[in-house]
Amino acid sequence: MKKLMLGISLLLLGCQEKQRPNLATTPELQKALQSIQVLDGFEVELVASEPLVEDPVAMEIDEDGNWYVAEMPGYPLDLSKKGQIRKLIDTNDDGYPDKSIVFADGLTLPMGVMRWKKGILVADSPNILYFEDTDGDQKADKREVVLTGFSLSNPQHNMNTPKFGIDNWIYLGHSGAINSFTYEDIFGDKGKEITFPNKPNAAFLPKNGNGRNVRFKPDSYQIESLSGETQYGHTTDPWGRRFYTDNANHLFHEVIDARYVNANKNLVIAEAMEKIPDHGNACEIYPISENPNHQLLTDVGVVTSSCGITWYDGGAFGKEYNQVTFVGEPVHNLVHADIIESHGATFKGKRLVEKKEFLASKDPWFRPVNFYVGPDGAMYVVDYYRQLVEHPEWMSEEVNKSGALYNGSTKGRIYRITKKGSKAMDWMKSVKLSTKSSEDLAELLTHENGWDRRTAQRLLFQRGDKSVAPQLKKIIARDQNLGAVQALWLLHDWGMVDAKDLANALGSSTDGIRENALQVADRLIGKPGFANNANLQKQLIGLADDPSARVRFQWLCSSSYFRLPNADQLRAKILAKDIEDPWAGIAAIAASQDTEEALLKSSIQTLGISASKGKSTFFSYLAATLVKKGDPAFLSLAIDQNPSNDWWQAAIWYGVATLIKEAGVPFPLEEKHKEALLASFLQTNQPELRSALLSLFKTLGLPKNSTQFARIEQRFSQSKDAQFQRDALSLLALRGDAKTQSNLIQYLSSKSPVHLQLGAIESLPNTLAKADLQKINTYYPSLSEPVKKAWIAYLLAHENLVTTLLQEVKKNNIKRADLAWPQIVELMNYYDTGVRRLARSVLAISEDRKAILQNYLPAAEKVGDVAMGQKVFEANCTSCHAIKNLKGVDFGPNLNTLKSRNALSIITEIINPNNSIADKYGQWDVELKNGTRLNGIITSENDQTIALKLMGGAVQNISKSNIKSKKDLRVSAMPNGLEANISVQAMADLLAYIKK
Repeated sequence: MKKLMLGISLLLLGCQEKQRPNLATTPELQKALQSIQVLDGFEVELVASEPLVEDPVAMEIDEDGNWYVAEMPGYPLDLSKKGQIRKLIDTNDDGYPDKSIVFADGLTLPMGVMRWKKGILVADSPNILYFEDTDGDQKADKREVVLTGFSLSNPQHNMNTPKFGIDNWIYLGHSGAINSFTYEDIFGDKGKEITFPNKPNAAFLPKNGNGRNVRFKPDSYQIESLSGETQYGHTTDPWGRRFYTDNANHLFHEVIDARYVNANKNLVIAEAMEKIPDHGNACEIYPISENPNHQLLTDVGVVTSSCGITWYDGGAFGKEYNQVTFVGEPVHNLVHADIIESHGATFKGKRLVEKKEFLASKDPWFRPVNFYVGPDGAMYVVDYYRQLVEHPEWMSEEVNKSGALYNGSTKGRIYRITKKGSKAMDWMKSVKLSTKSSEDLAELLTHENGWDRRTAQRLLFQRGDKSVAPQLKKIIARDQNLGAVQALWLLHDWGMVDAKDLANALGSSTDGIRENALQVADRLIGKPGFANNANLQKQLIGLADDPSARVRFQWLCSSSYFRLPNADQLRAKILAKDIEDPWAGIAAIAASQDTEEALLKSSIQTLGISASKGKSTFFSYLAATLVKKGDPAFLSLAIDQNPSNDWWQAAIWYGVATLIKEAGVPFPLEEKHKEALLASFLQTNQPELRSALLSLFKTLGLPKNSTQFARIEQRFSQSKDAQFQRDALSLLALRGDAKTQSNLIQYLSSKSPVHLQLGAIESLPNTLAKADLQKINTYYPSLSEPVKKAWIAYLLAHENLVTTLLQEVKKNNIKRADLAWPQIVELMNYYDTGVRRLARSVLAISEDRKAILQNYLPAAEKVGDVAMGQKVFEANCTSCHAIKNLKGVDFGPNLNTLKSRNALSIITEIINPNNSIADKYGQWDVELKNGTRLNGIITSENDQTIALKLMGGAVQNISKSNIKSKKDLRVSAMPNGLEANISVQAMADLLAYIKK
């Protein structure tokens, strides 16, 4: 890839307007064009602008060069259905539009348009709409609701961007509805079941599709949720691998498809996507904007508004661009580009160029929100052209009331990016694919331009002309780099793939074709002509040893549906090669429905010889899956007295204990197993194994009347291993006898070593006698700092003792300063209103945020000390946030994005965190059926589970069947009051550190 980097000049040139007819060039448009700089070797051409288009957000070019543009004048707050679809027209055959008409109107916030049949599909939450012109007047007179039920929340998170996929499904970008704390009256629709309204008995999705991307087939009324989600925009490479974007996370990959995740109903997985930039999330970018108008919560100098992700597949930029994705960064008036490289089951994204952007504008109103690769291989940039693109949810009240929210709403531009020396745009007059024969369309499937391939495939799919099947089979047999995948999926949908076609595709020299062939194979392998085909089985077995990691990963996924005689051994073979890639392990487990124990047995044999992080992760996931399945037969595999096995047994028991504890999965453990595990606890020297077993015993209980307790007590009294003593104390206390509990209290009253005092607090029962509680609180002032922290954590962890904690703080027996900031956060946000009110009173948090803010505003003008500011951050912020090179807790947003933000904005957010809550960082209260209450941030959700990120950064996967209630607290996880620990000068120091 070094050659690629060297082949791209880093020079940036201002754009000169191309001479072309019929463009009503004004000084304003000329200046906008000349403000754009693009990499050397490219040129930018303005091909459409106001009044032909206004507020453009998406475009589509159909098979005959008809140009549709989706316009969204209603953003950000206007839902009065002013949105429309314009059709751009070339009236004099010069190849450029000179007229536009409104093809469809009455849209709320249209966010995507796609050609379908004789009309177009439009994404306009809560609906997918179909428009068609049936009378030839170039205006739609037919309007149908195809799908409905999507949420209409903040416009930045609505369903969007319908695209025809390589497998003949239509894909939609979609993410979960978010809460609008300021505009809930406008954007409070969280969605319903997603249905085909004209087909009541058709398939449907649960409420808002669980906030994930969606695919559907209008004619056959099929609909499915995907495993990933995106914000505005989604794209695929030529082989159908899906890539997404989301504000600061500008590039991530959907690694494992929902079909394979759902193949094993017991699979335990928090996320099916991976963030892939090697330069990080919220990566640094390089704008050239002059006098930018950044708003209160704009993160300046880093990606903050990525959208419109597009894989360039036009074939006109040169081979060095065949692996490049583009994203718009409208807040910073630029287009960012990444080179996508394979990395195991997934990918890595690296900058196209260092310290430069592919395209940037000096004009602060330039807002590239979307892209389109056209019939000419050019890339079209959709410029929303507004003064403001931030949503008022995250802007200052002053700006929101200024009248500037819609400045630019009568403007909009579309630019054409080409290599220098490219031909003039002529597809509006020259493209007429609708008149081509099916044979001609079949040949276009091999075209280097993705637009030709996709359009030809869609037309063939809609025609259903099976007479071209022999031609499609020849395309597969020729083993060309392009075209075979499209041919294969068309034949699949027509029911015309035979074993020879599949064998040709499986034997392709292109790994992307082999991947797709495996996907088709897992759909056909059980059908006549395939099920007992010995040659096909032999070929499938051989692909388990494919040189491509991506193909091996797909083999693992597809093997969910294969019935090969040696499937378990083949999975083990792949795992032995790819085990350090966590996705390989997940795929193997997903493919092992009802054979998980066999997978564990083979994996112990092949992987258990030496320890590694990847192996431990795999064993933990596999054990959790077996627990969720409710199959205890595997337990005997993880119990022996061989010390060399302790590392992988620790991983297994960690997975078992974690799922039982977090998901509340019932799991019987026989007395003989408990006895054997107690022996392992006593004999092992691995703290990880003891820790896992302790967690298990705390949930499932100790063996009854075991003779081993005496041996543990003896080793406890004689051992010099502090960690063993601490663990042993915790285990012995689980017996719940009066003598042990008395000893625990005694350890806290004496000069016992700190590790025993910590172990004593960790070992205390859930309910303490009033006298014991008073004793410990009496001892509290003389305890060491670590033990004090442990006692506070104990009180806070037990609902019946939280009031006691606050009363001790009120009496000043427990100093307010002894409480860590996350603990204050928890108390301030406590679910019980009485406790919350007492906490705010005891902790002396003023609710008059405006008055407090006025006291701290002078910090913005003070000179801060960076080194002191780092200390302030470490003491007050790392419990929830990471920044720079400080390893904080991944709970709240990464604060690297703040470095260029206005100092007053940062102070405002610290003093009044509820002023604006970052997307997807709202606080939830979850009550489980066993009475446990959890507070945290919901990071993902599927049909079976939610992933709840707890204070401290740990993610807990919770089965929906175990949830009693789930309440949106509608507050920031960061409460008021941080300033209690920070003086005005310390605030200035903190600002200096953040902004360094």
